[in-house]
Amino acid sequence: MGNLSSKLRIGEKIGLSTALVGLLFLAVIWHYHQSLQTVLRDYERLNDVFGAREIYAFEIESALSAARRAEKNFLIERDEALAAEVDTQIGLLLGKTRQLSEIDQDSRLTASEIETLIDVYQQRFHAIADAWRVKGLDHNSGLQGTFRERVHELEDRAGNFNADRLYLQLLQIRRGEKDLGLRREAQYEEQVVRLIEGFRDLVRESALEAGVRERLMAEIAVYEKTFESYADRVLANEDIAGGKGPFRQAAHRIEEILSAHYVPELETNILQLRRREKDYLLRGDDAYVAMARQIAQIIRDQVSISSVSDENKRLLVGLLDAYETNFLALVEQNTAIVTLEEEMTEAANRITPLVRHNVDQASHLTDVMEKKIAESSEESERLNLLIVICAGALGTFLATIITLRIVRPVRQMVGLLDRLTHENPTERIPTVPGARDELNAMAESVNTMADHKAAFVHWWKASMQEAIALRDLHATGTDMERQEIADELRAAAISKVQQLNAIRGQLLRQADRILDVARRIKSGRHGAAMRKETETLEHSTHGISTLLDVVEQEEPR
Repeated sequence: MGNLSSKLRIGEKIGLSTALVGLLFLAVIWHYHQSLQTVLRDYERLNDVFGAREIYAFEIESALSAARRAEKNFLIERDEALAAEVDTQIGLLLGKTRQLSEIDQDSRLTASEIETLIDVYQQRFHAIADAWRVKGLDHNSGLQGTFRERVHELEDRAGNFNADRLYLQLLQIRRGEKDLGLRREAQYEEQVVRLIEGFRDLVRESALEAGVRERLMAEIAVYEKTFESYADRVLANEDIAGGKGPFRQAAHRIEEILSAHYVPELETNILQLRRREKDYLLRGDDAYVAMARQIAQIIRDQVSISSVSDENKRLLVGLLDAYETNFLALVEQNTAIVTLEEEMTEAANRITPLVRHNVDQASHLTDVMEKKIAESSEESERLNLLIVICAGALGTFLATIITLRIVRPVRQMVGLLDRLTHENPTERIPTVPGARDELNAMAESVNTMADHKAAFVHWWKASMQEAIALRDLHATGTDMERQEIADELRAAAISKVQQLNAIRGQLLRQADRILDVARRIKSGRHGAAMRKETETLEHSTHGISTLLDVVEQEEPR
C-alpha cells in the first residue's frame, strides 16, 4: 500500500479517493435501481398475468352473455340472422379464450376446459337450429307447415262430409211428415214446407261437393212435389195407405245421399284435434299429445264405420295419418330440442364457474403476490440501508487512509524542520526511491537539508577543534602538552577525512543518479516522465553544488 501510495501524486491520491467514494455510491445507486426494477417487474407481472386474467374473464363472460342472448332471441323469433349472430359471438368467445390461454399454465388449463364446453355449446346450438329447421322456423315451414297443410286439407275434406245439420233437418222434415199423417192438421204441412225450404238453404250453405248438392236439390224438389199431393189427400181425409208414397222414396234417397257423405261429428272432432295440437304447441305438455292421438283414433273409427265410400275413407284416413305422422315427428323434434337445450344450457352454465374460478384464483394469487412484493420491498429496503451504511463507512475508511497517507509525512516534515531550528537531529523521514509523490520529494529535500546541516555542523566543529588545537600548540611549552595537542589535531583531521569521504560518497551517489537519469532521458521518455527526470537532475545538481561549497570553504586562502 505504501509503495502504491508513493507512486501517486497528491492530486492523484485525492482524485482516486474521490473516485473510489463515487464508485461506492454509484454501486449503491445501481443496487437501489436493480431493487426498484425487480419490484417494477413483479408489479408488471402482476398486471400482465393476474390483471389480464380478470380482463379476459370479463370479456369471456360478456361474449358468452351476448351468445346466450342471441340464442334466446333465435329460439323466440327463429330468425336465421340470429343463428348467425350466435356463431359470431361464439367466435369472439373462442378468440378471448385463446388469448386467456396465452397468459400462463393455469390459464391454459382453464381455457382448454372452456374451449371444450364452448364446442359442446356450439354443437348443441347447431343441432337445435337444425331441429327447428326440420320442425319449421315458422308455422308455414318444416313439419309445422306440412302437418298444417294436411290438417287443412283434412278440414276441407271434412266439409264434404259434414251433413249433421242436413241430416237433422231431414229428420225434422220426416217428423213433420209423420205428424201430418197422424193429426191431419194444416199446420204440419206448413211446418214441413218451411223445413224443406230450410233444407234447401242448408244445402246451398254446405261444403258438400257441387254434384252432391245438385242431387240433394233435385231429390228435395221431388220430395216437395210428391209431399204436396200426399198432404192434399191427408187434409181431405182420404186413405193415405199408411203414410207411404213417392215422397217417402225421395226422402230415403236423400238419406242415402247424406249417409254416403256423412261422418258423424267429423268437423267437431277435427276441431278438438286442432285444439289439443295447439295446447301442446303452446304448453309443451306430452299429455296433449296423447289426447290428440286419442281423438285421431276416434276420427278413424268414425270414418271406418261411416257409410262413405271406400275411396273417401282411404282419402280421409290417409290425410289423418299424414297429419299424425308429421305431428308426432314435430313432437319428437320438440323432445330433441328440449334435450339439446338442457345440454347446451348445462355447457354454458359450466363456463361461467370456470371463468369465475380463474378470476378468484387470480385474485388470490394477486393477494399472495402483493404480500410477497411488500415483504421483498421491505427486505430490499433494509438491505439498501445496510449497503448505504457500509458504503459510507468504507468511503470514510478509504478517505481516512488516503488522508493519513498525506498528513503523516507532512507532520514528520514539520517535526523535523522544527527540530532543525534548535538542534542537529540524526533521524530522517522515510522515503521511497524513484517515487512520484510530491510529499516524498519534499521529504527527500528535507532529509538533504538535514544532511547538509549535519555536514556543516560536523565540519565546523572539526575546524574549530583544529583551530583551537593549533592555537594551543603554539602556546604550550611542554612536550607532553604538544603531544596531546597533536593527538587532537590528528583526531580533527581524521574527522575531516571522514566527512570528506562521506561527501565523496554522496557525490558518487548523486553522480550515479545523474547517469541513471541521463540513460532514461536517452531512452526517449517524454511528458510527465521527462519532467520527473528533469526534477531529479535539478535536485542532484543542487546537492553536488552544496557539497562542493563545503569543500570549497576548506581550500587554503
